[in-house]
Amino acid sequence: MFRCDTVLFPVEFSQRDDAAAPFVLSMAQRYHARIVLLHVLQPPPPIYAGMGSVYPDAFDYDGAMADLRIDLNKFADLQLPKADVECEVELGEPAATIARFACNRGLSLIAMPTHGYGAFRRALLGSVTAKVLHDSTLPVWTAAHAPEPSHRAHPQPRRILCALDLKPESRRTLEAALALANDAGASVEIVHVPSETEPVDTAESQLQQVLVEAARTAQVDVLESPRIAIRPEGEAGEVAEAVRDLALRTRADLVVIGRGAIRTGLGRLFAHSYDIIRESPCPVLSV
Repeated sequence: MFRCDTVLFPVEFSQRDDAAAPFVLSMAQRYHARIVLLHVLQPPPPIYAGMGSVYPDAFDYDGAMADLRIDLNKFADLQLPKADVECEVELGEPAATIARFACNRGLSLIAMPTHGYGAFRRALLGSVTAKVLHDSTLPVWTAAHAPEPSHRAHPQPRRILCALDLKPESRRTLEAALALANDAGASVEIVHVPSETEPVDTAESQLQQVLVEAARTAQVDVLESPRIAIRPEGEAGEVAEAVRDLALRTRADLVVIGRGAIRTGLGRLFAHSYDIIRESPCPVLSV
C-alpha cells in the first residue's frame, strides 16, 4: 500500500518549482492529499568584526517570513489551483529543516524539485536533495534530474519502471510500485541489473519470487503483472545507465527505487541510488 495523504513540497521560487508543480498537483488530486508548501529561510551570514562574528541585529526575520508566506500563497494560487494547500516558512538550514519538519508533522511524502544544468551539474545532485534523501525515512519524490528533450514524463504516470536490487527491501519497493500502478492505471516494468558474477537464471528466479509475494500483498493478479526485464549486459558501473536507457526506451513517467540501501548501506543500490536519480530522464520515487 502506498500512503500519500500529505505531500511536503519545499519551494525556493525557481523554475524548478514551476516544473515540479504539475506532478505534485497530480499526486495530490489522485490521493485527495493536502500539499504543504515550505520555504526555508536561511539566516544571513555573520558579519565578521575583529576576532568575533555577529549576526546583524537589524534583520527583520518576522517581516521576511510574512512576505514569504504571501509569496507561497501566490505560488499556490498560480501553480496548484483548487488544491488543499498549507503554506509554511521555517528558519534554519534547508535540508535538516525539511527532514525535521516532515518527521514532526507526520507527513507521508516529500517532493523535491531537482535538475541538472550542463555536463558538470548533471554529475552532481543538489546538496539539499542529497541530504534529505539520506536523512529522511519518508518516501522522497525527485523531479527529472537529466531530462531528454524527446522524453516528456506525464504527471499522471502511465508507465512505471521499478528498479530492484533483490535485497530484502525489494519486496517493499515493488509493492509500492504496484500500488502506484493500480492507483494511476499505469503499467509497470521491472528491471534488475545483475553483477558480473550473478547468474542470470538465479536473478530471474529471485525476481519472480519477489513479484509473486508483492503481487499477493498488493492483491494484483500475477498474470496481469509486469514482465521482468533483466539486463545481463549491465556491469557494476552501468546500473544507472541501464536504468536510464530502459526508462527512455519504455518512455517511463516514473522510476521507483528502494531507499533502505541508502540509509543502511545494504544492497547494490547503495552505490547506485544517487546515480540513478542523477541520470533519470523522468521523476524518481525513492521509497
